[in-house]
Amino acid sequence: MGIDWKGRKSDLLKPGNWFRRSRSSSGASGERGIATSARLSISSHSDAHLERFRASLLSHTSKPSLRQRPSTPLGESQLAEVHLTPPLPTTESQPPPLCPRPLSPSFSSNSIEVEVPEPPTPFSDLWARAFSEADDETQKWIKKHGLDSSTGLAQDQIKELIKLVEGNKLSEQNDEPLKIEIGNQKIIVREYVADAVAFITMVGDAAITFTPPQASAPWAVAKAVLKIAVKQIEQKAALLGSVQWFARIVRRGQIYEAIYNAAAADENAIQNLYDALLDVYKTALELLASSDTLFGSGVARQTLKAVLRPEGAAGKLNDLYKKEQQLIIEVQACEASRSAISSKQANDDLEELKRQLHQLSSPLLRMDERVATLLEKWEEKDFDALMHFISSEMFGKSHAAVTDARIEHTGDWILVNGDFRAWQEISSSSAVLCLKGTVGTGKTYLTSRVVDYVKQTLDTSEHDEGFAYFYCNRSGPSMQDPIVVLRSFVRQLAGKAFGEPGFIQSSLAQKCKAARREGRELGHKDCETLILESLNLYSKTTIILDALDESDITTHNLCTILIKMMEESKRPVKIFISTRPDRKYLKAFRDKHIITLDASNQQGDIERFLEQKLYLTESFTERSQEAQDEIKHVFATRSCGMFRWVYLQVRSLENHITDDAVHNWARKLPRNLTEAYDQLWDNMRGHDDFDVDLAERAIMWVLCSFEPLSSKVFLEAIRYAVKGSTVIQKKEQTKQQILSLCQDLLTIDEERDVWMLPHASVAEYFESKGYTDWKCDVFASKVCLGVLGNFQPERIEGGTFAHYVTEHWGEHVGRYDQWLGTMGEHEAKADPHLVGALECFLGSPGESSANYRKWAESIFDLGDFDLALFAVCRYGLWYTLRDWWLHSKITMEMAIEENAYGDTPLSLAGGSNCLPMVKHLFGLIDVHPHATEKCVRALNSALAKENFDIVTFLIMEAKVDVNLPDRRRGETAAQAATWYRPATLQWMLDQGIVNVERENDGGHHCGNVLIEAAYCGKVESVQILLNAGANANAALHSGDYGSSLVAAVKEMNTAIVRLLLDHGADPNLPLKCGEYGSALEASMTSQFRESERREERKQIRHMLLDAGADPTAVLERGDHGSALAAAAFWGRKEILKVMIDRVGAEGAIRALRRSRYPSMNRYFQDEEDVQRWKDTITYLGQVGVSKETLHNIGLWEDIEPEESNGYYGKYLLDYSKIKHHDS
Repeated sequence: MGIDWKGRKSDLLKPGNWFRRSRSSSGASGERGIATSARLSISSHSDAHLERFRASLLSHTSKPSLRQRPSTPLGESQLAEVHLTPPLPTTESQPPPLCPRPLSPSFSSNSIEVEVPEPPTPFSDLWARAFSEADDETQKWIKKHGLDSSTGLAQDQIKELIKLVEGNKLSEQNDEPLKIEIGNQKIIVREYVADAVAFITMVGDAAITFTPPQASAPWAVAKAVLKIAVKQIEQKAALLGSVQWFARIVRRGQIYEAIYNAAAADENAIQNLYDALLDVYKTALELLASSDTLFGSGVARQTLKAVLRPEGAAGKLNDLYKKEQQLIIEVQACEASRSAISSKQANDDLEELKRQLHQLSSPLLRMDERVATLLEKWEEKDFDALMHFISSEMFGKSHAAVTDARIEHTGDWILVNGDFRAWQEISSSSAVLCLKGTVGTGKTYLTSRVVDYVKQTLDTSEHDEGFAYFYCNRSGPSMQDPIVVLRSFVRQLAGKAFGEPGFIQSSLAQKCKAARREGRELGHKDCETLILESLNLYSKTTIILDALDESDITTHNLCTILIKMMEESKRPVKIFISTRPDRKYLKAFRDKHIITLDASNQQGDIERFLEQKLYLTESFTERSQEAQDEIKHVFATRSCGMFRWVYLQVRSLENHITDDAVHNWARKLPRNLTEAYDQLWDNMRGHDDFDVDLAERAIMWVLCSFEPLSSKVFLEAIRYAVKGSTVIQKKEQTKQQILSLCQDLLTIDEERDVWMLPHASVAEYFESKGYTDWKCDVFASKVCLGVLGNFQPERIEGGTFAHYVTEHWGEHVGRYDQWLGTMGEHEAKADPHLVGALECFLGSPGESSANYRKWAESIFDLGDFDLALFAVCRYGLWYTLRDWWLHSKITMEMAIEENAYGDTPLSLAGGSNCLPMVKHLFGLIDVHPHATEKCVRALNSALAKENFDIVTFLIMEAKVDVNLPDRRRGETAAQAATWYRPATLQWMLDQGIVNVERENDGGHHCGNVLIEAAYCGKVESVQILLNAGANANAALHSGDYGSSLVAAVKEMNTAIVRLLLDHGADPNLPLKCGEYGSALEASMTSQFRESERREERKQIRHMLLDAGADPTAVLERGDHGSALAAAAFWGRKEILKVMIDRVGAEGAIRALRRSRYPSMNRYFQDEEDVQRWKDTITYLGQVGVSKETLHNIGLWEDIEPEESNGYYGKYLLDYSKIKHHDS
């Protein structure tokens, strides 16, 4: 039955009557009766209480919740017309709408000034009417759950609701989490449940403050639903998702009713709003009343999908979704009315309610207390050094440059785009958003806007999320190299986004330090592993990659890598990628959870650019109106969303002064970006031939340089012209001369003072003109070799072109050689002038040239000055030196020569990825008695560089034994594989060539392959070896670690320790080698930076004790004789107490009497370290340990440590002085 609004409209819309009306079941004017039991009357409130309530509603400011971030149903994203929040006026922090909605003609912001009205009660009788008017099935459900009797105070109901919600939290899950595919996203159900719990709790906390005591009915409904018994995780997720939706409706409706009333907006608009609210309330109530069928084990997953995608659902869920959409329309009408007639003061008074409304639609940032325990604080100097080791790329500079160039509000439209909202709204889901746009459409500006959005969100709130971004760029190989991108992601994800400076993941830091000790950079597999560990750590991670189409896919496909890691992650991952369409690597997106967004819808952004850069300039306003109109018409009709095209035409207008010139300009406009570049190219080619040659040299250096060239290096480089086999040095030019000559085809990054391409499309245009990579490398190689022909190493300084030449000449030739390899054996004909210059510089295979020797002496990592073959193999110069290789100029004696570092030409070739060269060198040394050991080093080099073709050849054809140690470094190929590529280790095992029980007696610090895997922290490698039958209790006689468990304990890898214990590793295994007597003793001994990773140390010690480790075992090996003595020596009172409580004081004292202390000085990090040591002595004395025993284990209570300036600590206990003192 409908409501007779005409008879009671004005009465109901009066705010005071909301508090004073009390309905009976036989109300007049055709009004449907409302059951007394469901009545939400507030008539018992005193006026004073109501005034206090009104004041609290508008003045209270609730702090953002620090709980885990809740997800928002995708359906809700459709409820907002312009913003991510419900349709209220934008705040300063939000982008303004591109096309603001005009006010109704009947209202003017300047025509009416109204004093702010007294706010109405935030809870009208609409919920009571919803209870009364619900359908019969709902009425039965209400009675069944006792909701038709007094429900008590709202505050009590909400508190009980929160307790029920907290009880629905799920325990930690170590196995693969359940994921449900919904549309283009994968919902991680466990994370979704956590989000729903946090959101309902947040809403409940806020509602306790604002809800009138007797407005309890809807909260009682939510409580009744939460009491439904469910067992499966999908059922729990569906139940909590539905209650979350219901709680949002209750709270949002409460705020709407508080904001919009007859005194603040048009009565017709208010009437329509309350009609819509009542519809939503009734439908929501009827939905939950059907909970018995919604959350059954057979339909729970479908219910969850419907909650998250209600627009595609059927039945009551879809009905509720549609009615919420109608509600939003009515809210927009009320807001337009209210904004027009309210004073500024009234608007300011409502800001808090608007903020709360925004919070209901903006998911809270996700929190996870576990993250803090896995981060450690580093000193600034050490932290910066480690970050630089991981990645030296200044990733923030690219973003700063783009942001500075971006016109205000450019890209705001993407934040309110439906696809973007769908990508980000369900925070418990993993999804990829692919921003596709043709060349020149401004994708980088849009990406920078998304980066800013995420940065601002995370930087202003508490969270435990990860965030990383990168801008690929064709202007330098380093900005295209996938490994550079991955290392940057490792660095950015080392600590949580915008957390306290200096905090870093403990395990990540240790692995990076281990790589640094090995003298190597992080490889591709290292980066994948470390990034995945970060993804599994943070409650959510967002990764943004601009210009995927500009990354190099010849070795690794970033697209495939990122999607693979997202799918393997146990936590939600959001990936945003911008790229051009129709790229071959986009096939990795097939059948994945991809949301695509078209970047060409940028006319609004282009208009802003034109307004600021052209239309408001003095030169434009001085033009005639006719010329202005023609110019505006051109850009309005011809830009086609191409930012780059617009920019170039604005620049070209500078050269057209008169109206006739403008008219001529409009007639000759290029139709697309390629024709625009053609105009610039033709202009450049119109210069004198010598100037054109200069421009071409500049273009080629920018295209092929291995690093962006500074102006100093660049201007020197372009002086060198090549004529045949001759390199000629020309007069130096200025920056401005080059810019004028090349116009908009080259540019300078002013902040870094480096030369670069202004846009990726320019690189492709140059390639279409014949400036291919190989052609540029040939040119650069000739110039470098010409400079080396007059080499003067004593005059080389960093940051000069000569320094660039010494570092990169071989890389230019090597890259050209690799290109020749793609042409086929018979087609690979090297440039003869380059070959001649190369042979002249190198000398002969048997005797290097004087210039080569000068260069080799300046390169410290080459290790040999006389034999040019080392450089040839290092850079993989096969096709460019065919005469050397195919005419027997390289002998066996040359091939087995070693440099100062133990490398041979074969081992260097193994790292150069030149298979023909490796095969040839192996053929030369195959009969040599030391061929085997030479091949082992080559195999390890190939593994380190992930050159699988070479690895396969050396193992399968050359028959290199993967169990033999490298003579100089002691490492076997099987051990190297645990570091660099676990997949290759698995392949080796599949071939049956790895002896998992064989001990490495070559002097390596890890005695077998399992210990190596445990030491390097590769969980995957450890699991692979255990699955292959590796013995976790192997009795070894060599190496620094007596067992794999000791290695894992010393590296503090909790996952590997747990894995080994689960596979039967004995914590009391008698050890026959190494520095420690047992794993438990190893866990007690000190390490540098003792404050790091305390939580992991603690966890490992308790894991060992729980596994049966005996603290009283007296050990033959090790410095302390027992784990108890080690703990005492290093001042570990807490764990010492735990151990003594386990074994008893008497047994502990007996063990300590038979223990010892190391013959070394005891360093203390700081005063706290000294105090812990003293507290341990005091505790042991209380237990009953005698002074004599204390002295036997290195403890003296009456001797103070001395101050020390040593590297290892601030204080020192010199035991040589103590012994002298005792004597």
